[in-house]
Order: sequence, then C-alpha cells, then structure tokens
Amino acid sequence: MANAEVREARPDDVALETVLVRYYQHQGRHLRSADQARWALDRWSDFFAENMVSEVTPARVRDFVNAMRREGLSNGYIRRILASGKAALNRAHREGEIVSTPRIDLALAPEGEPRERLMTPDEGRAIFGAARHDHERMYLMLAIGTAARPEAILQLTSFQVDCENRLIRLNPPGRAQNKKLRPTIPMCETLVPYLTGLPPGPVVRYTTISKKGGKEVRKSRALGSIRMTFRRLTAHARQAVRDDAAKAARRLRRTGRRGEALSMIREARERGDELLEITPYVIRHTVASEMRKRGVPVWEVAGFLGHSSGYRTTERYAKFGPDHLGAAAQAVDAYFADLGVACPLLPDHPVHRLRASCVRVPDEAKRQVLDLMVEPRGVEPLTSTMPL
Repeated sequence: MANAEVREARPDDVALETVLVRYYQHQGRHLRSADQARWALDRWSDFFAENMVSEVTPARVRDFVNAMRREGLSNGYIRRILASGKAALNRAHREGEIVSTPRIDLALAPEGEPRERLMTPDEGRAIFGAARHDHERMYLMLAIGTAARPEAILQLTSFQVDCENRLIRLNPPGRAQNKKLRPTIPMCETLVPYLTGLPPGPVVRYTTISKKGGKEVRKSRALGSIRMTFRRLTAHARQAVRDDAAKAARRLRRTGRRGEALSMIREARERGDELLEITPYVIRHTVASEMRKRGVPVWEVAGFLGHSSGYRTTERYAKFGPDHLGAAAQAVDAYFADLGVACPLLPDHPVHRLRASCVRVPDEAKRQVLDLMVEPRGVEPLTSTMPL
C-alpha cells in the first residue's frame, strides 16, 4: 500500500485504509507526535474497516464520534483523532492520489478550554535541583533562556550561537521556516557563560563513556528527544520533595506534633504529583507569562516565541536593531534571578574557570574593592581603565 502508484483515483475505488497507511508511511511517522497519530489512525481503521473513501459520509463520521463518546473519550481526544484522519485524506488529495475527499467536520468534537498550567518558582527550583547531568542542566538553561520549542533547543548547534553579537539563531541553515517559526532572539546575560566557547556541534549533548583497550573513550552525542529525560527529571524532583517532607515530618513527630507531620506529608505528596505535570511546553508558557508580568509588550513576547505578527518583511530585518527584543531578554534575566538557580558550568566547558564578565559583584563589595586598590603611578599616564 505504501509504495503503490496511486494517481487521480476516484473515492469509490480507493480503500480508506490505503489512504491511512500511505499518510502514516510518508508523513505521519516523521511527526513529533507520530505515536499519537498511529493510535488515531488505528481507530479510523477499526471503525471504517473495508470501507472506501466515498463511504466516509457525514453520517458515518457522526456515528464514529458517538461511538468514541460512549467509550468515555473526551472531546479534546476525539478532536485529535478526527484531525489525524482529516490530515490523511487531505494529503491524498494534495498529492493527486484521489480526485476528491469527504469533508471532516472537527466541530463535531468542540475544542475544550485550554488548561493554563504554569510552573511555580518552587517547582522550577525543584526541577533544577533534580538535574544530575550536564545535558539536563544545559537543556533547562536554554528552555528558560530562549523559551523555544523542544525541537529547536535539541537541534541548536554552536554555529547558531553568536556570543559576540549576543544572538541565538534558532532556525538552522537550510531549514525552511514553517508555521512554527524559529526566530533569531537576543541572548540574555545569564546564558552568556554557558554558550561561550562551545565545541562545534549540538549545544545539548550527552557523553557516553566506554572502555577500549583498557582506556576510557568518551563520545558526545546529540539528544534525540527530551521526553524521557524530562520524565526522569520530574520524577526525581517529585521524590526529592517527598524525601524533604519525610525528614521534616520525622522531626515534628519527635516533638509530639503528629498532626502537623501528617499534614506536611499529604501536602508534599500533592506537590510532588503536580510536578509530574510539568512538561517542556509548560516551561515555554511560563516564560511567556513571566515576560508579560514584567511589562514586556505583547508583540515582543510574540516575536521571542516565534509567533508571526503578519509583517514578514519587518520580522526579517527587526533582528538587526540594537534593541531587538531587548525587554524580553531583560525579563528572562529577571526571571532567572527570581528563581535563584545557579547551575554550575559544565565540567568540560572551555569557560569553566571564572571570568570577570561572569561574576556579578554587589555594589557594596565593588566600593570596598575599589577603596583597597591603588592606582599605579609613575609608569605611564593614568587612564580611567587602570583601576578597573
């Protein structure tokens, strides 16, 4: 079915399952949501088994929706299943495989209210605290520092990072922009030490260690997906919350405050379970929310997130401006400061040693240092930079 030649066929001559299989083989399996697409197409295949495309009538689609509702499926889930079948039929028509397609009305499953799940500062600190590996720390820093989609972060290479001009080009060379734009954004100051002097290749990479001939061999590999890594992060963060609560509860029980101890355990269990709801997209939405809280204009938030404003020419040249998305970058730095997280620089990072530009010194400390420093005299004329 996947490799057959199908051209300008009539809907009553093509089995729906042929359309579904060809869509999955040529397009669906390459999607980020390939597993969800396969499950959705399985449902279409089960309900419309041995049916031709012409038999996918509005009445039959309504029966399909009602059958899924009787199973207790939500409107949102049913809508995604309908969308997968619609995408398969549209692809067949677009590729000239069939001359016409039936209309699939997504309104049969109304879209529910989106859940505005945001990450609290405590949850952010817990997830950062659970990061045990370099690639986890680097991903979290970039997730907050760029508010980019997971795919854009994992595909980011050192060649797209311009520390001199403080720019991050999220769209790699050769990749055509699509509806999910990957913008060029300013690099916030918090990210500068992490992105300076990177070795060539992917920014987010993990290291494998093997032994060959009695010697350790280290290999760096790009991370293909963040899904399982993020699940482990949230699971470790959840366990850490529970362990901390258990220690505090034991201290309370020793003093006879059993009621407070039980209450603390229950609260920690709830907070830990809520941590499992944090996803990479929740971080993206949280950063956008934090920008708005700090007064960043809506159009600037949209530009930082890669949402099109409708002015393509303006978007193309806006990144060359000196203040391009400057308020958004400052808001991200402020959010990092509020979180109070300080991931150590990666052990094998070229800039692991401290540099003056990496250290923030409180104003009072600056004054004390400057008072102790003596300006050199008698060597050459004084300049304003020598005391610094």
